[in-house]
Amino acid sequence: MITRALRHPSFVVGLAITLLVVLVAVIAAFWTPHDATAMRISARLRPPSATNWFGTDQFGRDVLSMLMMGARNALLVGVVAVGIGLSIGVALGMVAATREGSLLDEAIMRICDFTFAFPAVLTAILILTFLGPGLVNAIIAIGIFNIPVFARIARGAALQVMARDYIRAARAAGRTTFGILYRHVLPNITGILIVQASVQFALAILAEAGLSYLGIGTQPPNPSWGRMLNDSQTFLSQASYLAIFPGAAIALAVLGFNLLGDGLRDVLDPKSKER
Repeated sequence: MITRALRHPSFVVGLAITLLVVLVAVIAAFWTPHDATAMRISARLRPPSATNWFGTDQFGRDVLSMLMMGARNALLVGVVAVGIGLSIGVALGMVAATREGSLLDEAIMRICDFTFAFPAVLTAILILTFLGPGLVNAIIAIGIFNIPVFARIARGAALQVMARDYIRAARAAGRTTFGILYRHVLPNITGILIVQASVQFALAILAEAGLSYLGIGTQPPNPSWGRMLNDSQTFLSQASYLAIFPGAAIALAVLGFNLLGDGLRDVLDPKSKER
């Protein structure tokens, strides 16, 4: 499987971009070229140079340092928000699969359908209206939106697995429902969950950037790619790099995780080998 993965162009490119973003975030946890929150009015709006590779913003803050810290915040949002959706959503989906056709199954699926009626960012805005702005609340809002996504996918995949003969054999052997789910169903749907997690990770980064752009995500002085885009609007004519660099960072991170998800889908799908 590793050989197949390394021969898949989408997987290789996506993995390389993802590792680059992760590496930048890890380095930012220990070192940045300058203090990302330090303001130097005398150095405001300086173009890219040897001292400030990506230039400085309207407060004299180093753009490269802010981008590096923004990568750390973006990955934090992605990991926690997807983790919330994955853990709770998969549990709900498995419960619904074992109670197919019951009132509980219908209730879980109808709630998921109701959630899908609203876009992710709009749902997050509604939740943040009650919780208030901030990084933690943004993570909770994005995580809540991820729950029905994983619940529906887990339910559908679990129903396909539970219809197979070896599941009937396990039931005839006296295995409990939990034992069947844990030992037979969950291992067989892990691949599709991993693929979906990589896609939702990209969406979480995009959602956090959108919320921060609107001013209800990551709050100052913590750097955020979305808020950097918002702050750059006033200075587009004289310092276009303030919008180019954070915009490119968002696009690159989302592209990397999407390509990684596409590659994982093909690598983990047995039928793709025939194609």
